[in-house]
Amino acid sequence: MNNYLDNIKIYQYTEKKRLGVNSDGGYIIGLLDDTYDFYISAGVSNEESFSRDFIEMYNMNETNSAAFDGTIKNYPYEYTKKITFYKRNIAPYKNNKHANLSYYTDNYNNIFLKMDIEGAEYPWLNSLSEEQLNKFKQIVIEFHGINDDTFNTKLEDKIAIFNKLSNTHYAIHIHGNNCSGKINNIPDVVEITYIRKNSINYEPGLNNTALPIANLDFPNNLNNTDYDLNFYPFVCI
Repeated sequence: MNNYLDNIKIYQYTEKKRLGVNSDGGYIIGLLDDTYDFYISAGVSNEESFSRDFIEMYNMNETNSAAFDGTIKNYPYEYTKKITFYKRNIAPYKNNKHANLSYYTDNYNNIFLKMDIEGAEYPWLNSLSEEQLNKFKQIVIEFHGINDDTFNTKLEDKIAIFNKLSNTHYAIHIHGNNCSGKINNIPDVVEITYIRKNSINYEPGLNNTALPIANLDFPNNLNNTDYDLNFYPFVCI
């Protein structure tokens, strides 16, 4: 288990901002520079407050923003109309019902990805080369079932995917989804913010800021207490 935790250690990065609602659907981003050439929302359901805020903050529009979700009939355009919607789920392959996002990794170099696709993140991430991963300047992603073999992916394969991501990106924030359970105090579902390593010109140390962060993190379920993550490798004091 210790080796597993080493693959999701969090690095110190203080320039952060919350976008989206102060509950499930909001995420923490790292404030880098303003250079993103494409925005992708993977997994929509009926809540797109994060996309609304990101698109407005970085002056994106339907020519450089796309949303993917094959489980809904229509995009919730009440949040934003500055996005192009594709009724497709994310997968390691592409057809008329699935997208693998290879078009974007082939044509763009500084992509921001927001992803919540109920476990399908694992096979998709596993299919990417390091070169493709490096096309994502920043990623906010919800990982599901990180403690066991659930969501159709074995734990050892999940560990390998976290290790793969750590080769190209720094994890600068983590938040436990309190709608999920816990094993040994580790939430089953976590939201992690990654920044590409070459997007900053130094190697950060390990995080020493208590998690969750007041007025930045909020419980996914506002009726339950947020999960305390003040232990290694999330916080190192």
